[in-house]
Amino acid sequence: MLFNLTLFVRLTWAALTRAGDTPGRLVGKRWRVLFWWYLLIPIHNLTTQLALGLDYVLFPAFRRQAVAAPIFIIGNFRSGSTLLQRLLARDEDNLTAMQLWEIYIAPSLTQRAFWRLLGRVDERLLGGRLRRRLEQVNDRLLGGIQMHSVGLWEVDEDEGLMCHSWDTCFYMFPFPFLEDLRPYWKFDTDLPLKRQEKVMRFYKGLLQRHVWAHGGKRYIAKNPAFCVKVEALQRTFPDAVFIYLARNPIDTIASKTTFFSYIWKVFGEPAEAFPNRDFTRALIGHWYRYPLARLDRMPEAGRIILRYDDLVGDLDGTVRKIYAQLGLTIDPDFDAVVAETVERQKNFESENRYSLAAMGYTETMIAAEFADIFERFGFGLNGKKAAVNGRQPERELEVSLD
Repeated sequence: MLFNLTLFVRLTWAALTRAGDTPGRLVGKRWRVLFWWYLLIPIHNLTTQLALGLDYVLFPAFRRQAVAAPIFIIGNFRSGSTLLQRLLARDEDNLTAMQLWEIYIAPSLTQRAFWRLLGRVDERLLGGRLRRRLEQVNDRLLGGIQMHSVGLWEVDEDEGLMCHSWDTCFYMFPFPFLEDLRPYWKFDTDLPLKRQEKVMRFYKGLLQRHVWAHGGKRYIAKNPAFCVKVEALQRTFPDAVFIYLARNPIDTIASKTTFFSYIWKVFGEPAEAFPNRDFTRALIGHWYRYPLARLDRMPEAGRIILRYDDLVGDLDGTVRKIYAQLGLTIDPDFDAVVAETVERQKNFESENRYSLAAMGYTETMIAAEFADIFERFGFGLNGKKAAVNGRQPERELEVSLD
């Protein structure tokens, strides 16, 4: 069990005394968010910690479970990682990933057993009435979330597991006090090694539980936040394979700036349309350069580096390339899943359109700041080779879901 009481107290104090003009400024909606947060989250944190402890009594076999050659999909937010993880996770004969309810509601085996028991009781005695009600709540509360498809039974990023211990950069959204969380968005380099080891032991224990419950299958996760945990993950899982997805910085900045703005508006009422733009841009740069530098030093068998355009442009070929390197075989059932997904992607048209000018950016500004990324991956402006010192017309961006 692990809980970062120091960070819990620091962020709580900041929320009440240092909100100022941050996205968490104390105005109407923010007070309501904090009320419900502190009414529900600490109780859930406590019950989760107790349930994790009970796992050692009720399900002790999980402790002997190996997490063999896990697959970590990383890259900046909005780089295609959700598409890739959810597709690969449908190969249920070989791989397993965590669904949203397993991450946030029931990370322990004890909690999962409780909810499954309740489900069986509901089915037999109530005709599935509770399940249908839960599906309605899921559609109403999660179905309307923009930018990223979310649902209790959807595969999602397991960095959320660290919310139970208060050891994650994800807390920058409900608590936008960025300096307090700096060690977590530069995990490998800024968080003390002793704390890193505690966090990684906690994470490994949660993966052991999940893999044990799913028959020892190979685990696959996608986490943008893992861009800054490459060394910690490699220490913890020496046989891990990393898949890094790189998207054109112009699209990444436009999409990520809008995405972060949207989340901060969920948790409060920022005065700016696009708050913390300098932070967002710096974070994007670090999450390009840091993981790539670490991956470049790894043996080729442990890393796959892909362009977003190649993923969405040749999904079938990309999946076959990944499976060849992972040593996995595509069986007929999964082959049909890939074909279905490829066909669906052909007809997909994003509803997300962003204006760089409204965010205070220009393409040439971004190309200059990320010249090394443009050069490495051959990215360009308006589909052309990047001309860092030249001028090219701005465009309205159409950005697909990650």
